[in-house]
Amino acid sequence: MVSPLPNFEEAEIVLPGGRPVPAALEPRLKTYYIKRGDIRLRVMLATAVTDNPRGSIIFSPGRTEFIEKYFETTQNLIQMGFNVLMVDPRGQGLSDRILEDRLKSYISDFQVYADDLAFAAQEFAPLLPRPHVGMGHSMGGTIVLQSIISGVLTPDVVVCSAPMLGLFDLETPILRGLIIGLARLGLDKRNLPWQRQRSGLPIPFEGNKLTSDKDRYRNWASFFQSTPRLRVGQPTYGWIRASLAAISFVNRNAAALKIPGLMLGAGADPIVNPASIEAFAKAAGCEYVVVPGALHELFLERDPLRDEAFAKIDAFLKSQKI
Repeated sequence: MVSPLPNFEEAEIVLPGGRPVPAALEPRLKTYYIKRGDIRLRVMLATAVTDNPRGSIIFSPGRTEFIEKYFETTQNLIQMGFNVLMVDPRGQGLSDRILEDRLKSYISDFQVYADDLAFAAQEFAPLLPRPHVGMGHSMGGTIVLQSIISGVLTPDVVVCSAPMLGLFDLETPILRGLIIGLARLGLDKRNLPWQRQRSGLPIPFEGNKLTSDKDRYRNWASFFQSTPRLRVGQPTYGWIRASLAAISFVNRNAAALKIPGLMLGAGADPIVNPASIEAFAKAAGCEYVVVPGALHELFLERDPLRDEAFAKIDAFLKSQKI
């Protein structure tokens, strides 16, 4: 069980419709607020269902995401024998928002996200036994990789699910140049006009690019529908500029990763180009595996696809003696 940490303010947990925390997770999970500078970050610590953990997972979610979205995944990970630390990225979840307009998705530099993650890992270090697994999904994968390559986080291995290393919507140099130019001209805090998700509310399941599992999609959507404070709208020009810079940094410095890694691609991903993940894995000396037929959200997919992803993760960690 998780015992309260001194000097950390306990944070709330959002549960739409009074639903419970998953039974195996509830006695082993606590959420806290920690301060880094003038920003308050919400952090989750969940402890393994064993007295001798295999190690600890330091997890970074994707854009718009939040701790509660990963309760099912966290339950899987603690049952695999890991302690799990997760941070709501600044500007998301119940961490402090950066702009006065709470819906705007903005960051000046992805290194800020990376430094936040490393700071949280340091704050909770006494409760995170080695070996450490850096893990992230989508944007979170880019954050974890940047944190390792920049030297602020030092896990023993890294595992990324559909890491944001090449975006289908931004494949053309002309479009990338236009967005970067508009951000530099002072529009960095303005929203991209062509995005569908304008109010922070999810689109209908039938048009989504995230998962083919209707129940998991509706469960995820219910958080945004019931709790306006969790909502995040479309990305700003500044967020896109920062994300492109992070993607470039990570891809350019792939050979500097220097630790074993597993990069998971979603075979039917319409958001992140799986070929970009494969190219990074080759340059970084990581393993690359693809889950055929999966959309972008491997951890929210249908059971057969999700189970395959977890089986690949477990096999990789065991191959590293973790």
